[in-house]
Amino acid sequence: MAINEYLKWMAENTSTQWCNDSARLIDLNAALDSGACGCTTNPPLSYDTLKNTPEDFKAEVSKIDSSLKCNDRNVELVGAVVKTISKVLKDRGPWSNAHLGNVRTQVQPSLGQDGEGMLEQGKKMAAWGDNVMIKIPCTTAGIWTLEELAALGIPTNPTVCVSVSQYIAVGEAYENGAARAKKAGLTPGPSTAALVMGRLQDYLTKINMVRNAGLTDEDLELAALAVVKRCAEENKKRGFSQKIMPAAFRSARQIAQLAGADAVMTIHPKWQQAVANAFAKGEVEKKELIDVPVDQAVIDKVSKALPEFVLAYEPGALPVEEFDFFGATVMTLTGFDATGWQPLLSL
Repeated sequence: MAINEYLKWMAENTSTQWCNDSARLIDLNAALDSGACGCTTNPPLSYDTLKNTPEDFKAEVSKIDSSLKCNDRNVELVGAVVKTISKVLKDRGPWSNAHLGNVRTQVQPSLGQDGEGMLEQGKKMAAWGDNVMIKIPCTTAGIWTLEELAALGIPTNPTVCVSVSQYIAVGEAYENGAARAKKAGLTPGPSTAALVMGRLQDYLTKINMVRNAGLTDEDLELAALAVVKRCAEENKKRGFSQKIMPAAFRSARQIAQLAGADAVMTIHPKWQQAVANAFAKGEVEKKELIDVPVDQAVIDKVSKALPEFVLAYEPGALPVEEFDFFGATVMTLTGFDATGWQPLLSL
């Protein structure tokens, strides 16, 4: 596959790094050639690669205890993917800092309200490699789990973050956990928080259709982008050491508009190709655009039409105790379970 000139430029010339948002090894190696610094997995991505490229993981899958069933076997299947990718990334090192060269893996989606369950599964997954980051959803229980993992020095990747309020909460949880780790004589593991902007956009699109609110696709695309840009502002203002991780893109423009952020994006091969095509057509340029604000008129328009956008956009608008019930959070976790964890049971 040809080098992605735009993404390679971004990785080599700005503060923005990026990961391959696919567990297929062919995708990962192509992304690494274009400047990627790691890999993101989740249940759907793990299922995809185990079903369609099983030979890549045959060695690790063969080690799984044949007596394991259901969720216990699922964890080990995910582990086979993560351990294989972990070795690939180590072979491509050395990496210049702790935020680079990592593979991210997600706990069972249905554990979103079980803090202790996520903690125990997270500790198990962390043992798969010292470059493994544990993905915990931004639920009420997940905030507690994230701090506990960080306090153990375990690298974390908060995910299913669809609001500024959730981003601030996980940033504070990580700082608290990292401080506890240092007090205990441990080196804090790195952390990146995934803003799944496309999942928020999908949710806003659905309620826009149901209510016939009259917003365009571009309005909703820019609204999701505005949430991520505001998170980047909050990260800088609050001095969080956790990096923002824009994720689940829905356009090449969203990628280009975040270039220059102190971030680690995670980009699916579909959108890697889309941004390459857009660059070739002159639709995106090699410019740092993170500080260019989204048109306030669009933000005002979407805010007026959809109160749910205000909950996502305004810091503190979504209380911690309501994280579990926000529509975009529910849709995302349900989707990860239905399209990833449940299908894994068939393998």
